[in-house]
Amino acid sequence: MKVAILGTENSHADAFAQLIRDDADFADITLVGAYGYDAQANQRLKDKGLVTRFADTPDAFVDEVDAVLVTARHGDHHYPYAKAYLEKGLHAFIDKPITITAQDANQLFALAERSGALVCGGSSLKFLRWLDDLIAFMQGKRILAGHVSAPISMVNDYAGFYFYAQHMVEMMFRVFGTDIRSVVAHCPDTSKNRVSAIFDYGEFDVAAHYYDGYEYTATVWTDKSWYRINTYELGDCYKQELMEFQTMVNTRTLPRSFAEMKKPGTLMRLIEQSYTIGKLVEVVWE
Repeated sequence: MKVAILGTENSHADAFAQLIRDDADFADITLVGAYGYDAQANQRLKDKGLVTRFADTPDAFVDEVDAVLVTARHGDHHYPYAKAYLEKGLHAFIDKPITITAQDANQLFALAERSGALVCGGSSLKFLRWLDDLIAFMQGKRILAGHVSAPISMVNDYAGFYFYAQHMVEMMFRVFGTDIRSVVAHCPDTSKNRVSAIFDYGEFDVAAHYYDGYEYTATVWTDKSWYRINTYELGDCYKQELMEFQTMVNTRTLPRSFAEMKKPGTLMRLIEQSYTIGKLVEVVWE
């Protein structure tokens, strides 16, 4: 398949381009070129020998590719970058956050539904191998409580809270699911990397901490014992993401429904709403 990368300022662009060039598992993928507004990022990819052609506009490859890898850092760029390709029924990987606004999410997935385009993506952290051990430990036990933590960046050029927030959300979804009734969140100072939240799962709560660091953790307490994982390493998450995209395009099968793909964005907006108004917010999936 032929693909293009849209958004070169992200480390994902480097990782995907290198996997496509160097990993035999992706021998069926040809990287036609890339679009990025960041000249230094484009030069970096060129100097590494990962990309040889750079376009002036994100829709420049619409008649040349089978699918696109949307890796722009700012979530507000994702739908505009992908739109021309989705209109033609071309498939897309879209990095986290899929979108920032509900309007963009609804338009993106409605367009893909109409055209028959397939979409995957989100946070790479759902592929953390260490989560498999935690999930295996939970089997056959009654969950009493949970905890997750992940880095956050509140002050940046990429929509603040939304830039990193989806990592923790998708880790939590992977371990504890999405059957959340409400969230109450606290952020004493939006200029500091500090947000906490409690998610009501009905029979148990999951506490979450976004903090100023770079370690990812998840803990579960059950009626039998407890188990914790923590890591600074992403392992092969980028490869797992690209493999999911590759399989989706080759088999014409969605790895998860569009309704499921909307949920991380919905929950992030509800977290922000809760810490902004200082009140518990009911979770209603869009």
